[in-house]
Amino acid sequence: MAAKAAKFKQEGNDLFKAGLFAGACDRYFKAEKADPRDPVYPSNLSAALFETGDYAACAEAVLRAWKLLKAKSDAKHDLIVRLSSRLAKALCYGARAGSITVSDVSTHEAAIEELRKASITGKPSTSTSAPTDDALVRVWDEWAAIRSEMVAYAQKGDACLGGLSRLPMFSKALYVPFGTDDVIDLTAGWGPGQDHPLKIDKLSVDMLSKLAFMFGGVGDGRHVLGTLCGLLDGYWKLSKAKQLQFKAHLTLLDIHDATLARDLCLFMLLHELATTKDATAKVEIKATLMYMFCGAAMPPYCYERLQALFADLRRRLTSTPTDLPGPIHVVSDSIPAILRIIDYWSKAPKTVRKMLANHESMSLWDRSGMAGPQSIPGVSAEFQRTIDDRVAAQREQIRNSILTMSDADLAKSKLLPAGTSVRSGRAMIEQNIDLLVDEMQKLIMPGAKTQTREATWYKMLKVFVPPKELLARHPSFEVAWKQVKEKGEMATMSKHKAWAHIESEWKPNITIFDPSHDDPHYFPNGDGYPDVSVDMFQIINQFHKFNIRDKRKMAFLDDNQTAWDVCSEFFDNVAAALKTLGNRVTLEFICGGLSEELAKMRFKGDVARPKEFPRKYTRMWLSNVPDYTHGPMNMILYEIPNLQDDPLAAVSCNVLLNTGAWSGDEEYMHTYTLLESRDIPRYLACRVITCRPVMEVLVLGTKPLPRPLTELATRDELTTWLTRVLFNTFIPGKSKPNPNNVRLPHNLVAFFGLLMYLHRAGYPGHWLAEFLTRVLSGRMVSDIAPYTGWYPIPVSERTRRVPSRAVRTDPWLVEFEMILATAYHALPFPVLLPADFSHDPDDMVVYEARVAPVQQFTTLPMLNENPYEPRTHLLFFRADLVSAAGAIRNLPSLFEGSASPAPGTLFIMTAQEHVQYQECIRFRLSRRRVERMKKESARWSMVAFRSGTGVLATQPVTIGKWVLKVDEAKEVEYQQILEELD
Repeated sequence: MAAKAAKFKQEGNDLFKAGLFAGACDRYFKAEKADPRDPVYPSNLSAALFETGDYAACAEAVLRAWKLLKAKSDAKHDLIVRLSSRLAKALCYGARAGSITVSDVSTHEAAIEELRKASITGKPSTSTSAPTDDALVRVWDEWAAIRSEMVAYAQKGDACLGGLSRLPMFSKALYVPFGTDDVIDLTAGWGPGQDHPLKIDKLSVDMLSKLAFMFGGVGDGRHVLGTLCGLLDGYWKLSKAKQLQFKAHLTLLDIHDATLARDLCLFMLLHELATTKDATAKVEIKATLMYMFCGAAMPPYCYERLQALFADLRRRLTSTPTDLPGPIHVVSDSIPAILRIIDYWSKAPKTVRKMLANHESMSLWDRSGMAGPQSIPGVSAEFQRTIDDRVAAQREQIRNSILTMSDADLAKSKLLPAGTSVRSGRAMIEQNIDLLVDEMQKLIMPGAKTQTREATWYKMLKVFVPPKELLARHPSFEVAWKQVKEKGEMATMSKHKAWAHIESEWKPNITIFDPSHDDPHYFPNGDGYPDVSVDMFQIINQFHKFNIRDKRKMAFLDDNQTAWDVCSEFFDNVAAALKTLGNRVTLEFICGGLSEELAKMRFKGDVARPKEFPRKYTRMWLSNVPDYTHGPMNMILYEIPNLQDDPLAAVSCNVLLNTGAWSGDEEYMHTYTLLESRDIPRYLACRVITCRPVMEVLVLGTKPLPRPLTELATRDELTTWLTRVLFNTFIPGKSKPNPNNVRLPHNLVAFFGLLMYLHRAGYPGHWLAEFLTRVLSGRMVSDIAPYTGWYPIPVSERTRRVPSRAVRTDPWLVEFEMILATAYHALPFPVLLPADFSHDPDDMVVYEARVAPVQQFTTLPMLNENPYEPRTHLLFFRADLVSAAGAIRNLPSLFEGSASPAPGTLFIMTAQEHVQYQECIRFRLSRRRVERMKKESARWSMVAFRSGTGVLATQPVTIGKWVLKVDEAKEVEYQQILEELD
């Protein structure tokens, strides 16, 4: 058996040297089984197990080797030392990861202590591969510290994870009340042409009872409406027994309080529509829904319904407990934000005259000029070629379909003038085919003009025709509408009377207003009214397209079809879904950032949500939120972990903010992840289901975690990539103006979130800990360089190297202190902290500084969009030693190793609690550190600068003016701590 064991050992050695640790474990295990008396085999096995990150099994193998070794009189001390060091490390990493418990340690306490003493009290090691005495003592001291904190980890871990989940990553973008996507039913897939059906009737009973959908940001709620209809379709296909098990939860999440308040009003009206029996009330409710969802103005009776709803909602939301209809639940900590908006809408003195003056129903063709929407200024040449190719292919398809029409189909079509024979008509068509293709293409291109009678009406009056049941309430409309229907135009007198009626009686759609419209800090050139240059008929067309999704009909509106015809059918279908599904469906409303709220759910920080609500989802639709939140990298780190463990579970998004910036899908994926799409599953342990984000959608799926190490990137690959991600977080590239504005707002909080995710994915804790230790040393030697050019980041950057040099990481260490202390008791791997670092979560407190800007802000294109933009870093500096403008300007050279400014004279924070350049900035720091800074110099100051441009944004604020924002209950405790400082 000894020979067989030796053979397995040699094979294991070869695999170990090749970095194939899982295979080495298998061979060493077989060697130990073949010869269980030789301590070398469990010793080698422990080394391989450590490299795979299986620290509990590693510790057990070490103790097996020690049990055999101590019985030998000729035991080599060097082997004892290596085993001792490996055991201490395995205990440290296993305890932090949770794979080694207090009970495990207690069970083996005697053997652990025996090996520790034997290694330290024995003779000095003579082997260069064995740890030095100092190193051995140090690693056992680290274990002693971690051992003493194991109970605290268990007790405080969840609180630290909750604290980490609440650290900021992003700020708000602007409020956009109208969506642009086709209506999506998430049970069917990701929209037209993106079928990925759930097949509800084929799901298991367990899956049927926990269907959960996340809409974040939910926007105008259209995809919630579509998904409700899809759920009803699926419900009707179930057997009676399965219907009893059916349960669906829909979470409507948005960072904008006005968006969420508008959606809450939408569903309150839909609930009323589903439950009322009065025919006139039903028509009024649907009219209110139509004008609120699709219009800039509304009739007085719709406005009165809305105002009554606002008052009713205020009463319901302030009741204890809240008094909302059965399916609707508003998370308690979102209620104040919603009430603020409802109160604003109840009192805002807006006029319909000024509202309609700010409204133009413009299609993409109107905005793009005669060339049409396929001609987009400022886009990349590659993207323009993609558009041109698609348009050309579509034109050829239209041309062929016209020219190959049968005589019968041609006779039925509207292509022939009245009284024209098929033969002569076909000749005319062939002569004018290009003009015909132009007109047909305008009807089917995205953003095409709507060619109906009501479109003619809307161009003159900017409001939809009321329902025919209510048209008698608008006498001047009846005459004007009859003229438009019969003659295609409106008499001048009729138009004047209709306008007079609108201006005297109609009201603005108050729900498209947001308090920011009245804020000169947001809109320095604004007049308190939003610019509504939106094609309202695009929404109607999208509703119509959804209405006929299962029917073989053309997606064009008939000449005499109205918005009311479409909206009435659409909202009736949604109301029917709510009525039929009843308490089998829950609509949950959350106001907050998508990534932050999902992190709260994962880390048990969502204390305001009922415990029975889902924390994992079947499907998530993010719209184009990733345009603002670091794209697929953020999706993988913060959204995918909240997917259910099912092959059908997926998260999807599209691109709207900067579609023309990208040369293709690979550039998009690489810019955000610094990986090629084919490498993402291996590095980040997820599925890339559909990778067509630029023109269609990006769909990502989950994998069960952790993954085997054999499926993941190698240690060298991971270290290289992590270094590139970190350096690009330190020194970001430059953002172009709209429409090519690419945002990479991830800060060091998000980078730490990446490390936490990678540990869950299956990467060994010591890989991550040793990388972080290098960062915390203040200097790193590397041949990786950050990308400092204009975004997007070329794919060629993936392999770029520079001559190896020492770079400085010390300017960012204070922020790492804040993050590590906040998460201290939840860290999944041990980190050797610098001597001046705090590890007390309660020591991390928020300071506020009142600031003044150094530049003007405007909403005009290509200039500073607003003072809330989420692209801010803070510089803290000794004003007596450092120039703020110079330090910001020379930040790249400082990173590259410049000796000046010296370490300790400045530091940078990439994450802020709140930023408003014209009022105040709040940031989180160690209170002890700030007190030391005050004693060191009164000239410590803070300024904000834009990370994407390096432009100084605020005047300096000295440390004496920073105001501590602290929980008063903890103030006594803090004062006691401060008294202990030197």
